[in-house]
Order: sequence, then structure tokens, then C-alpha cells
Amino acid sequence: MKRFYTFLLVSVLSVLSNGCQPSNRPEGLPPLHPCTITITQDGKPVADVSVRLIAKEESVWPTTGITDAAGNAAMVTYGQFPGAPLGEYIVVLSKTDTKGDTPRDEYQSGTTEIFSLIAVEHIKQETSQLQITVAKGKNAQTFEVGVPVRVLVDTIRPGT
Repeated sequence: MKRFYTFLLVSVLSVLSNGCQPSNRPEGLPPLHPCTITITQDGKPVADVSVRLIAKEESVWPTTGITDAAGNAAMVTYGQFPGAPLGEYIVVLSKTDTKGDTPRDEYQSGTTEIFSLIAVEHIKQETSQLQITVAKGKNAQTFEVGVPVRVLVDTIRPGT
């Protein structure tokens, strides 16, 4: 009987120390380091900018964030894990606005224009000159992206 209670005690302690649920961290996810990107336009913080870090070397771990009212984006990897893996990245930004009707199907009339509120050179990997190197420890970098803009980047028409 003493052996049973010893086994039970060890089992309970093992479950408590390891947690009841398996880790949801994907296999192979590298160590992540705190990373905050701040976006300013004409010296002022810009809210609601989607920020993507695109690894210069191939990576399967997407790292993204969205700026708050202070222009700060706390980067998250794989949609839920705070921080970014070590490495060199191209920073790609997106903030859009629309004008017009949004057609729900191809038979509805109207068009929708999509405008970039960030200079177009920062919205594509091929043209962005924004870069960050994520190192061990805390990482923070501010990017000034020029004056506010409103550049037409796409038009959606029903049936196209």
C-alpha cells in the first residue's frame, strides 16, 4: 500500500510540475527575442500599421505586429508567440483605406478603390529599404516613413 501512495504522489507531482496540457509551441520554433517596431510619419506615431518581418534567409516562422496609438508594434511569431527569431529582416508595412462600395458579388455594381496610407516603397519586400537585425535580448527600432500619403494601389470592380 505504501508503494501505491508513493507512486500516486510521484504521479501527481509530475503532472503538476509539467502542467496538465501539452505545450502548443511548434516543434522547431527557435528561441524568440523581444522586438518592438515603432512607425512614425512626419515625426508622429502611426496607429494600425501592419508590420511584417521578412527574413533575409529562408524562414518558416512568420513574424508580424500591428502598431498601437503610440506607433509601437510588439512583434509576434507564428501568430501567438511574443518576440522574433534571431536574424536579419526586411520590414514591410501596410495601412490602407478604401473609397466606394464594396461589391458583395460579381453582379452588384460599384467599385472600390484601395489606397495605401504608407509610402508605396515600404509596402513590398522588393522595394522596402527598412531593415532590422534581431539580436539576443530586447530589440527596438523606430522607422520614420515620411509624410502622410494616400496613394491609389488597387481598384476592385465586380466581375474582375
